[in-house]
Amino acid sequence: MPLFKYTTIDAGGNEVEETIEADDRDAATQALRARRRIVISLSEPLISGEKEEADSYELSLLDYLSSINTNDLAMFFRQLASLINSGVTLVNSLYVLEEQEKKRRMRKMIGRIRLDIQGGSSLTEALKRYPKAFDSLITGMIDAGESSGTLGVMLDRIATHIEDRAAFKNQMITGSIYPAILLIAVIVVVSFLVGFVIPKIAPLLKIRAQRLPWNTELLINVANWFKIYWIYLFGGMGAAFTLIFFLYQWNSTLRYWIDRLKIKLPVVGPVIHYSVVVQFTKNLSILIGSGVSILESIRIVRGIIKNRAACRVIDTMETHILRGESLSSPVKAAGHIFPPMVASMVS
Repeated sequence: MPLFKYTTIDAGGNEVEETIEADDRDAATQALRARRRIVISLSEPLISGEKEEADSYELSLLDYLSSINTNDLAMFFRQLASLINSGVTLVNSLYVLEEQEKKRRMRKMIGRIRLDIQGGSSLTEALKRYPKAFDSLITGMIDAGESSGTLGVMLDRIATHIEDRAAFKNQMITGSIYPAILLIAVIVVVSFLVGFVIPKIAPLLKIRAQRLPWNTELLINVANWFKIYWIYLFGGMGAAFTLIFFLYQWNSTLRYWIDRLKIKLPVVGPVIHYSVVVQFTKNLSILIGSGVSILESIRIVRGIIKNRAACRVIDTMETHILRGESLSSPVKAAGHIFPPMVASMVS
């Protein structure tokens, strides 16, 4: 689709050159009228050099080798907020960030966002081209900021939110390291005893004792069985986990019950449970505080949370709100997800 260049007047009374994609000149004119833009001039499709500029921002296979982490996104939004709050236009701010960015993939993404905005897209629409980098919570906050005229403030909040989310994730990983090491150590020690130590001392025990205790006999029998059939044991466990994994991906009912079971597991269950509660309450708080409606906030948070048991509860919240009822009722009813303190505070 051809790109047309047009000159418009922004809120400050300055002339700004932007671009728009349209089938022909008439279609471009109608699209600009629908957006209520004050257009001074509209030129023919852009020259091939400018088209090549847009094509140059498409990601190559080499670009996919580099990753965009949370620190990159937090820095991007923090610097963009500083530029916007300093009075720099959005397009010029993105151009500055594009020029100083060192990562090739991040630089191309910023450049493509800038071109989309020059073409008449909003920042929200431009960010939605990259759903893996900018989730629904971020785009929802950006949309609220653009609608309310507080884009700079909202960008700063997003940067803080990304930093807090990264810190919380690190806390969850750190808290899971000790239980994981402990579990692995127990499995290794028990496997070593059953597979190597006990089979070697079992003949000595049988020689010195006429009749061994039942628990010792059981342990020796398990060790002998493990020595012969260990490959089938681990093979069966691997096949079972693989089958459960694929069923978990495709069967929504099984996924619901597994996700519900996760938060009841010993050691790791409280960590998963705490993570779900924090994700829901913190993200909902950020969205409502940013001016997003409660109903839209709940829908956005539901798309962020991966636990299906929690998502089913969030669905009931949406139903209650559409009926004109309170938010606290479904929270109180979902005692397996939300602690009583959360329900009381919401009420």
